[in-house]
Formats: sequence, C-alpha cells, structure tokens
Amino acid sequence: MARSRPLERTVAIWVLAAAALTVAPLLFRLDPLVTVLAAIPILWQGLRLYRDRLSVPPNRGVLLLLAGAAVAVGYSRYGSIFGKTPGLALLAMLIGLKLVESRSQRDAHVAVQLCFFLQLGYFLIEQSALTGVLAFATCGLALAALQRIEQPTLALAPALRSSLRLLVVALPLAILLFVLFPRIDRPLWGMPRDAFAGTTGLSDSMSPGSIANLSLSGEIAFRADFDGPVPPQRDRYFRGPVLSDFDGRVWRPGSGWHGGIMPKHLPTPNVRYTLTLEPHQQRWLLGLETAVPGDQQVLDGDGVLYSRQPIQTRLRTTIEAHVPADPWPQAAGSNLQRNLALPAGYNPRTVALGQKIASENSGPEARLAAAVAFLRAGHFLYTLTPPLLGRDMADDFLFDTKQGFCEHFAASFTILMRAAGVPTRVVTGYQGGDVNPVDGSLVVRQSDAHAWTEVWLPERGWVRVDPTAIASPLRIDSGIASALPSTADLPFLVRTDSAWLRSLRDRVEALSHAWDIWVLGYNLQRQQDLMRRAGLEPSDWQTLVAILVASAALWQLAVWVLPQWRRRPLTRTDRVWRQLLRHLKRRGFEQAASEGAIAFSERVGAVRSDWHAALAALARRYTQLKYGRPADDQARQTNELEHAVREWISRN
Repeated sequence: MARSRPLERTVAIWVLAAAALTVAPLLFRLDPLVTVLAAIPILWQGLRLYRDRLSVPPNRGVLLLLAGAAVAVGYSRYGSIFGKTPGLALLAMLIGLKLVESRSQRDAHVAVQLCFFLQLGYFLIEQSALTGVLAFATCGLALAALQRIEQPTLALAPALRSSLRLLVVALPLAILLFVLFPRIDRPLWGMPRDAFAGTTGLSDSMSPGSIANLSLSGEIAFRADFDGPVPPQRDRYFRGPVLSDFDGRVWRPGSGWHGGIMPKHLPTPNVRYTLTLEPHQQRWLLGLETAVPGDQQVLDGDGVLYSRQPIQTRLRTTIEAHVPADPWPQAAGSNLQRNLALPAGYNPRTVALGQKIASENSGPEARLAAAVAFLRAGHFLYTLTPPLLGRDMADDFLFDTKQGFCEHFAASFTILMRAAGVPTRVVTGYQGGDVNPVDGSLVVRQSDAHAWTEVWLPERGWVRVDPTAIASPLRIDSGIASALPSTADLPFLVRTDSAWLRSLRDRVEALSHAWDIWVLGYNLQRQQDLMRRAGLEPSDWQTLVAILVASAALWQLAVWVLPQWRRRPLTRTDRVWRQLLRHLKRRGFEQAASEGAIAFSERVGAVRSDWHAALAALARRYTQLKYGRPADDQARQTNELEHAVREWISRN
C-alpha cells in the first residue's frame, strides 16, 4: 500500500514542523520537567534529519527509556496519568517519540493525527480567541503535512494554499454546527478530577499575605458591562465572602447558612450590569454593594450574592444593585456575639487599646471615631511587601511595623473594634477596576482584590469602614498602582504609563471580551432565544437537527457544484486528448496531475515501444494546438488530430 512506503526526508521535515508547532503552545502551560521531556525527542528527530540519518533506526533502548520517563514524570508531577492536564502532558511527551520511530508514510499519518488530537486539547486548558487562532494555524500546517505525505514533490506554497482552502470550506459548516447543534446545560460526561484546576481568585478564608499575593497577578477576575454610566471608582466595592470567625491567624466565614436569612426589604436598584465572571470554583457572584438577587441568584444575610451552582466555567449573569451602598441590616437569626469574639492570648496591646477606647467613649459611633482617629494619626504605610509579622500580628502591625496591605489593615482594625466592644467583621472582594475605552466594559483584575471591614451601629446597621482608605485614600480613589511606589512589584501592564502598551492591551482584551460574549457565552438559553426569534419551539430539537442536516447538505452540495460552474469549459482539443487518456487508462496507464502530455507519452512509450512513435507524435500535435499560437486552420488541424486519435484507438 502507498502509506507503507518508506518515509522521505522532505516529508519527515514537514511532519516534524507540524508536531513541533502543535506542541509549542502547550509547553508554556505544563510543568518545566514535562517541557524538557517533550522537547528532547523533537530535537532528536531534528538532529537525525539534519544529519540525514532517517534511514538508520533509532536506539530502541533510548526510546523505551524516554517513554518510561514520560509516564513517571507525568505521574510524579500531577499525581496521575489520567485527567485533563496529565493526559495532555503525556501526549505532548509521547508525540515526539512517535516522530523518532516513524519509518513509513503510515507512521507519519499517525503522528499527524496525534497533532490534530493535541490541538483539540488546547481548548481543555483555555478557550480564548488566541487559542482559536493557534488551533487554526497549527491545523492548517498539519493538513499541509498530510498533503506532503501523499504528494512528496508538492511545493510549499501550493500545500499551504490548499490547506487554507480546506479550512475556509470547512468554516461555514463549523459555524452551522456551533449555532444549530442542540446544546445541553450540563456536561456529557463526568469531568476528570483536575478539570477545574488551575483557576485563581479569592479564597473563602484570609490570612496575612493571601490577598497581597493575588495583587501580584494581572489576570482578569471579571468584567462588568453597565447599562448606564459606570459608578465612580470609590463606589466600586464588589462584595465577596464575609469573614466573622478568627482563630488568631486565619479569618473564615461564620458557621451556618452564610450569615443568616436575607432581609425582606431591600433598596431599589439603580445600577444594572452584566457580569462576566471567570471560574473560581465557589458560588459567590461579586455583586456591587448593595446587590438585589435576580433569577438563579441568592442573597444571604451578610449581603453576599450567590449563584445556585458553583462557578466552574466562565459565567455571564445580570446583576442589579443600589449604589452607593446603604447600611446592611442585621440578618434574622444571626448572633452579633460571634462578631465580638477574639481568641484568648493573642494581640494583647491591640486588645488593651480597644478596651481603653471603650472606657473613654460611651457609644459605638464614638468608639469608631476614636479608632479611625488612631489610624489617621499613625502614619501607616500601604505596601505589598510588609515586614514579616509574628504571632501577634495586629500588635506588630499597629504598633511596630506600621506597614501592610489591605488584609493587615482590615484584620487589625476588626480586632481593635471587637476589643472596644463594637461588632465588626471582615469583607473580602474587589475594589476599583479600569474602564476599557474600546468597548466600555469595566475590567477588574486579580490585582484589584481587596479587604475592608463592616461595623455594627445599632441605629444604622452594618456600615462599611475601609481602614485602607483611611491610611491610603489613593488606593480607593485612583487604584492600586497610584497608591504604591513605582518600584512596587505589580504586573507590568498594571503599573506602566506607556500609552501605546495600554492601548494594545485594551484592544486585545476588548476582542477577548467579544469572544467571551458571542462564542463562549452562546449557551442553551441563547440558543433557545434564537429559536424563538426564528419561530421555532425551544424544545423542538428534532426540527433543529433537521435544519442542521439540511443546511450542512446544502453547503456540501454548493462546495461541490460551484467549482464545476467556475471551471472553464473544455475545448474540442482537450476533449480529443481526454478521449485518448481514457483509452490509455483502461490499458493501465494514467497521466499524473503534474505530468505534461509529452512527458506522459514518453513514459508510456518506454514501456510499450510499439506505441512510442505514434503517441509522441499525437502528444506534440496536441501540445502545439493547446499552447501554441492559434493557426488560421485551427479547426482543420483539430479535425486531423481527432481523426488520428480515433484511428490509433481503433488499432490498439
């Protein structure tokens, strides 16, 4: 069979290029040791081709050693060889070994098919527009490699043009499948245990450094598209977990149903926006204060907006809120005593200061004012790299180092107020964000992660008090980059003043946001809305499948028919020559696509010497009529060629 022929060097180069470029995007997402093991066989194959040693079999012992190392490294780094990331890592390491052992066209076919499978794996890691572009480009190169396997003499430009033509022809069919294929609201199969690994974001607990570490990331946490004007920077508090329990080091949510039952009376919303939230494996939705729950949303007694399901994929949901935030009422069934609790034996100086404030001030508001005055007079420094704190973190921060990030301010202020007898709790979330001038969306990054406090005032309710804003107002009014010195270790594009870099980032992120909305956001609900607009019942999936099949069939028919219409009609000279070619094909001789008439006649004549002279003469006459300058007696010469061909066919 043709595919079992020995692998030619030029074909092996094409297959190596397709595999190397397919594996390359994954190398930046895998463990460094996996990257090294994936690169070794690819470089080995490149060296074999450079030295023209493709015909020399590779050392089987080395191949087995590398294969065993791939399995061992995959298991040691990921704890398994099954699952999304371990499977892709193992395939990336083994595809190079397949290249090294390839000795025939069949082996080359298998290697390219592995490339297609690995390209599909891109979307298991990330589903961005860039991922789609990378998959399109590497798929085109793999298709070109397949063509070179079948036609080793095919030049570079024709192979790439043909691959691009195949992709363009397939694109409308892919769009039809994307739009019309019935969608479901749950996975078709159980996901592997690492299916949702690798996502970052707020945790449901807070300890020193946890939010500061988030602020070192420039990744997007969520986007918000407002129906009206974007609220001012100082009002952009996106509420996450509320933390009430403290063990001396770590803050956690209170036990029970997220702080109690939602109040019956909520403020009338005056802000409406669509939230595009990156997966964080939790249920909180990061609504603006004060959020009002909508469809498939739950608001708990602490004012935290929740989804009914964990957010394991990118989510788009509409949220309504009242801005600026009103004081939050106490949840029915909640106990304020837990917002006064402090672990015994911790932070004695802070506790003593709180008790002093309580003894000198009779009411909660007066005690709050005294604590705020202490912060304002303390000359505290807002920094991402505070000195290391000891066991009594609040004492060290408030009285010694006076340097910290938002969690230091929030945690220490909460301890101080509790010691003063005022119920206080920590709220984590995000504050600020930047408006993208390209599409008008508000982009909130992990670097905007923030922590603040809420103080219980009997006449008002839970009132937001942001200790960070007291010590560093620039953090709230202008963002984290303005509040920190230029030497702070922030993500480059967060702190850079380069206008063209920011403009480029804004355009790329606007394109990514559009991709999220129109491609990744095309879910079951949007498909059903499309069906309703088309006059179909959302539950009528049989009609949807029928439309899909009919549309695909019509497109395939168009792809087959249109080239026939565009093809120039055969001349009489061509029809005569094709008559001769059909006769020769029946006799076992077929003209190759790249073979001219004269070369074909010479090849046939070399096998059948008795045909050589006659076929050579017919080929020369045909070539002269087709490619030569038109003669005055063209019709007569064509008649003579037709007569000669028929006569030769009748005799042979």
